[in-house]
Amino acid sequence: MISVVTVNYKTMEYTLRMLESLFAYHDPNDVEVFVVENASGDSTEVLHQRFPLVKIIQSQKNLGFAGGCNLAIQQTKGDYIALINPDILFEDDALKQMEGAMRGDKGVGIGGVCLKNLDGSQQDCVWSFPRPIDQIFLLLKLNHVFPNAKPLRHWLMKDFDYSASANVDQVMGAFFVIRKETINQIGMLDDGFFMWYEEVDFCKRAVNAGWKVKYYATIHALHKKGASFDKIMTRKKQSMLRKSIRRYVRKHYGPVVGSIFILGEPIFFVMSLLASFLKPK
Repeated sequence: MISVVTVNYKTMEYTLRMLESLFAYHDPNDVEVFVVENASGDSTEVLHQRFPLVKIIQSQKNLGFAGGCNLAIQQTKGDYIALINPDILFEDDALKQMEGAMRGDKGVGIGGVCLKNLDGSQQDCVWSFPRPIDQIFLLLKLNHVFPNAKPLRHWLMKDFDYSASANVDQVMGAFFVIRKETINQIGMLDDGFFMWYEEVDFCKRAVNAGWKVKYYATIHALHKKGASFDKIMTRKKQSMLRKSIRRYVRKHYGPVVGSIFILGEPIFFVMSLLASFLKPK
């Protein structure tokens, strides 16, 4: 069985739409579904009425994506756990396909699918692990000035062939399938990441422990991208992004390298202010 976990934060319209598409292609007896209402204030009444088999967890406070997922993960019974964003839409039985594919790939601890934009075009959903140099480019907003800089192209895997399945460093957390054995070995998501980089950190920990991360090109889903963050101001998003990057770099590159990101925070903050003026939401 595969367990599905989705975290709702002011996205109930998307959550309901996602669940409708999920159950259109999956037998309720083959999946267990958890929705964590992450203290957003959204009513779950309609959710309960339309999908009575869905297990609703009401968080008393906003725990962020990782913390919200962990509330449900510890209750799951499936051999595989699919973290699914509310803005995902299913067009077929992708969950069943993922379960079958990962059963056949014993060394794969994390699986990701080919994500498409709503118009059917390819969405970037595979990256290399972040390195300090490319994260500095990002925080200084140099990605807007030098989008083809070598560090950025390496990190964003601009030349990746999305038509072929492959072992990769990380897959997007919007459709993120984890083998239960992997969680048993390395633990759950690090809830110190309130938003962003929690799935990157999890992939890094899994790879360090000997598991593979695999992108499955033949399995797909639609993804609106960004719906979960539509109502958050750019300045707040930038603040959370900088905090997550600092945590990731310190955790995986050590305190000395991590101190560069602490010392550079005033500059990074100024650059984020400029970004917020150009894009207030």
